[in-house]
Amino acid sequence: MTKLIMGIGAPGSGKSTALRPFAERNGYTYLCADDIRAELTGDPGNQSRNRDVWREMYLRTGAALARGETVVADATFSRREDRSAFALYAREHGAERVQGVYAQVPLDVALSRNAARERVVPEHAVRRKYEELTAAEPVVEDGFDAVFDINELQELTRTEMAQEGGVIS
Repeated sequence: MTKLIMGIGAPGSGKSTALRPFAERNGYTYLCADDIRAELTGDPGNQSRNRDVWREMYLRTGAALARGETVVADATFSRREDRSAFALYAREHGAERVQGVYAQVPLDVALSRNAARERVVPEHAVRRKYEELTAAEPVVEDGFDAVFDINELQELTRTEMAQEGGVIS
């Protein structure tokens, strides 16, 4: 089954830490807005070409889905309209299921993790994304078939294995 799994959360919430290995373990296509930003600008924190970054994120997602691949899209997706538009695009390009994985952590945890990273996101940006997510947390009505919280990623892993005929542990 062709799927889109959207990682959602503020910088420092643990999205990439959880989702990159999840995608690798399951043989899914992993697309990260920061990775594309680094390809286009040489710096994953450079926000000067966001329109190009998102155009490429959409194009790569659509191409992978058209090939029948499951895509894990890693970005903040902090605004409901952005989540809904991306979910709709995925369905139009072959996604049979769209699932969200919400990395919801307290703001102080996100700020602390962010400060300890190699690439630090400006604190005001972390706070803004956190506030946007708090005002409009991801829900099924955003276009998802299901929304998992990051702590339920293990449940999603078991679901993926069962659908693929793997052993559930």
